[in-house]
Amino acid sequence: MAGDPRPGLECRSVSAPDDRAATASLLGRAFEILGVFTQSRRSMTLSELARGSGLPKSTTHRLLAMLQEVGAVERTDDRYQVGLRLFSVGLCSAELELRDAALPFLERIHRATRQTVNLAVLRGNDVVYLAKMTGSATSTPASVGGRLPAHATAVGKALLAHTPLGPAPSRSRVLVPRTPSTIVRPDDLHTCLERVRISGYALDREESAKGLACVGVPVLVGDDAVAAISVAFPSGYGTGEQLVSPLREASAAIGRSLGARYVSA
Repeated sequence: MAGDPRPGLECRSVSAPDDRAATASLLGRAFEILGVFTQSRRSMTLSELARGSGLPKSTTHRLLAMLQEVGAVERTDDRYQVGLRLFSVGLCSAELELRDAALPFLERIHRATRQTVNLAVLRGNDVVYLAKMTGSATSTPASVGGRLPAHATAVGKALLAHTPLGPAPSRSRVLVPRTPSTIVRPDDLHTCLERVRISGYALDREESAKGLACVGVPVLVGDDAVAAISVAFPSGYGTGEQLVSPLREASAAIGRSLGARYVSA
């Protein structure tokens, strides 16, 4: 029937999922472009962003124009950089509050050890670094805003051991090695995490990078591990277990400063 509204309703109900999928795809590709920017590469050309994102140059150009229109990126001559609007949005992140609470205690450890001190949170199978104070003795693969596989780092193992999935990792999960010392068998990771739960700290002996060792402890608020802190040092300097006590003191102080805001409901 000409007046029957059902064909119109049916058409809208079919197209809505397509619209959502198109929007999700558009957002995904825009974030692929934004993800190309790093602390060492803050300004890039269209060609560099297209190569880094794996998107066609024409698509990259169109998405950059859209991102520029809303202030997510800014353009100077032929180069693009992250826009001030994203900086303003980032200031609303709960992780910024966590980092601010941790910094005074990280600085204290950094002054005492002169080694690299890190603050990280768990996101999926990776850790994301929120703060890093570089030591004079060695370089590390961690970077602020960067990710590393949780199973290959001290901060990651400290966090995995205090999450529901930590003590019983999937037996089918593939653990990618970063060095010959990286744990790659899920059963071995399971055993390692049980030791971490009992001892309260995690060790990394050349698992994330050759020549690098690390000691990490979780930051607990109630029973929740909201972050982890660590000290990284050359593996030839010893086990680093003398760092456990100051790290525990710092993590407890950070947990107290965060208070009930991070306790799960």
